[in-house]
Amino acid sequence: MGVDYSSDAEARFLHGKVGFETALSEIVGAEITRADLVRVLHTVAEVAAAASHDPVLSVHDETLLDEAGFTAEQPKATITLLSSDLQMRELVRSSLTVNTAAERLGVSPARIRQRIADHTVWAYKSGQNHLLPAAQFIDNGTVPHLDKVAPLIPGDLHPLSVHALLTRRFPELVVDDEPASIIQFLSASAGSADDITAVDHVITAAVWESA
Repeated sequence: MGVDYSSDAEARFLHGKVGFETALSEIVGAEITRADLVRVLHTVAEVAAAASHDPVLSVHDETLLDEAGFTAEQPKATITLLSSDLQMRELVRSSLTVNTAAERLGVSPARIRQRIADHTVWAYKSGQNHLLPAAQFIDNGTVPHLDKVAPLIPGDLHPLSVHALLTRRFPELVVDDEPASIIQFLSASAGSADDITAVDHVITAAVWESA
């Protein structure tokens, strides 16, 4: 019986069934273009040029890479940079502009800017513009009770860290007897003081662990 390569991008790439761009796109879960790969090549070159400078990773990244079996400092730094670069590109690509968010919520762009200033929605700067990650929006508005939680998120966190914080499942937050993300928990909760306190504790613990 032949090998079924249909469900394993890595195996299909190794056996010449798909090209590198296709395999990487499937593994990352987002379309990877040749322009993206050019940036990846530049990142690899920058890491190689800085190899003698003993790249430093956070404790969180060290732990993740150790668990994945990477032990050499340069591969660790390279993998971390490449992963972050691709994830950040996808976050930017999928985020809403101020105007798009205003259309989604049926309000003016000025109102969205006011909510950004009030920290009742989460936005990050990309160049001179604010972008609002799509995870905090539903079809007819924002995730319920987000306005109570967004101000609790430290403003100096990297956008990827905030996105992971909102979308990662936590055992402390339960929906239908299953661990839930902050987004899922808020969507299913009544937004009571106890609910918001539970989310606040999760945010504080997660930020402390990643420091």
